[in-house]
Amino acid sequence: MPALAPEDLMDIFKLSEQEVDCAGIKLTLAEVYSFKTMGSLGNSARKLPEVAEISPRNGVFELPQGAYRAVYSEVVEVPEDCLALAIPRSSLMRCGAIIFTAVWDPGYKGRGEGLLVVFNPHGIELEKGAQIAQLVYIKLTRKTKKIYRGQYYLERIQG
Repeated sequence: MPALAPEDLMDIFKLSEQEVDCAGIKLTLAEVYSFKTMGSLGNSARKLPEVAEISPRNGVFELPQGAYRAVYSEVVEVPEDCLALAIPRSSLMRCGAIIFTAVWDPGYKGRGEGLLVVFNPHGIELEKGAQIAQLVYIKLTRKTKKIYRGQYYLERIQG
């Protein structure tokens, strides 16, 4: 299955040249949260952990080694004939951190998040608005009837 070219994404979503990267849409860092409690995931129920927002100092998040919930700045939409995968920016990995994500399902719309893990024992500084990932769109063989309308649909969309 082919991935959509940045030029296709610009046409589909009316994006500027600055909003795309070599293979997808730029995902930039808006908010960071630390985990405060345990979460749970069962067969019929889930309980997300409580989190605490970390405020940037002079526009920079100073994060020690650990796991964080990272919220992206961009509201994204996944067409019903695509899925999307967020791939970490290589410079983030070279600094000793990574973003883990799940599949962005056909029909999803919202301002998503990823699991930011800082492995570097010295921590990392991330400027608010810095690109941390790239959202790559993969074309399905056809438009699916199984579009996403779960609890994260339209998450963090203002207004």
